[in-house]
Amino acid sequence: MEAIKKAKLLSKEKFDATVEIHINLDLDSKKQDQPVRFSLTLPNGTGKTKKVAVLASKKVTGADLELKESDIELIQKGQIKPRIDFDTLVTEPAFMPKLAKVAKILGPAGVMPNPKTGTVTEDAEKAVSEIKKGRLDVKTEKDLPMIHTIIGKRSFTEKQLSENFMELYKTLKQSKPTKASPEWIKSIFISTSMGQSVKVDHANL
Repeated sequence: MEAIKKAKLLSKEKFDATVEIHINLDLDSKKQDQPVRFSLTLPNGTGKTKKVAVLASKKVTGADLELKESDIELIQKGQIKPRIDFDTLVTEPAFMPKLAKVAKILGPAGVMPNPKTGTVTEDAEKAVSEIKKGRLDVKTEKDLPMIHTIIGKRSFTEKQLSENFMELYKTLKQSKPTKASPEWIKSIFISTSMGQSVKVDHANL
């Protein structure tokens, strides 16, 4: 709570800045069992609206963009663009082999569906609902044992941001790789989009 309060005070942006979390981990990111990846729904949402695309066998309530199988070719041609036309892609398992041919487009954009993040599911409607409520997909950087994610907006109350932070921290601890050291969470910093970062004393949480 104290770190959140300080980060908000240090925020000088003239817009409703995003509150970011930066976590340094004691992991070997080159080992396959070491990267961390999990999804969670923040109790107070993220404050951001995500455009969700769905590739499913039936109409999905809440989707911003309903894709058909023929639209995969349009993604390939660049006529439908990830991160511009949609931020997240949810699909049913049956469509995953068909998406393989655009994996080189969806992967680098960070929108390739994955069962670990709940974006490959038979219940696409539930997945869309959770994403809209503020579900986060959290993972370590590709070549570094670091996590960069968000917990809301500066306009959130300190209590709302604190609740979101604790949900993230709890889920992170539950996602500890089996071979990680006991002190595997090295440091945590909170900042706003362009503000100064504040170190969190996580040892006492």
